Amino acid sequence: MSWFKSMSVSGEDVFDETGDELNLQSKEWTSNMKKRIKDGYVEGVDAGEEASLQAGFNQGFREGVAQTAAVGRLKGIVSAISCWCQIERPENPVPASVTDLLQLVTQHEDRVVDSIKRALENPPPSVSDVSESMEDLEVEAGPGCGGEECKETDCCQRAETDCSSGSGLSLLLQRCVDVATELRLPQELIAHMQELKSFQ
Repeated sequence: MSWFKSMSVSGEDVFDETGDELNLQSKEWTSNMKKRIKDGYVEGVDAGEEASLQAGFNQGFREGVAQTAAVGRLKGIVSAISCWCQIERPENPVPASVTDLLQLVTQHEDRVVDSIKRALENPPPSVSDVSESMEDLEVEAGPGCGGEECKETDCCQRAETDCSSGSGLSLLLQRCVDVATELRLPQELIAHMQELKSFQ
């Protein structure tokens, strides 16, 4: 009985045969259009997110490979040199220059991987989040980076914190060539090491 009271209060007759069907069709049309607009918006957002995620993945993959491929190959070469020393000269310990170089390459590799992890954990702000440029803020490079004692001008961009320690990839490659020359290893191996410079 309560539904009857509510209908009589609103003044509309549910069973009115002379009711305005055009008004009902207009309401249905409006409802359908709102639903379609909402559905189209949701589909557009989903498609945009998917395209953006794929582009971001592709870029991140390229950058990750570029940063890790040369270091991984260099580590493999230095490990092979260490094994060669153990096999060819079992009576002598592996030269300190080889073990030190392997340790430096491993540390460099760890720094590269850590910088990639940090970049994933703390992605850079989007353009819309940044209101002023670095020049407007008059930000300068930190001490020791890009200065006279620094051989690499983009070490800050690659998140290397100690560029003056001689652990940059180009310096590690040069040390590896020096070790190979010291051990009188074949020129083909040294040429292969030189090819790694093109990965930088």
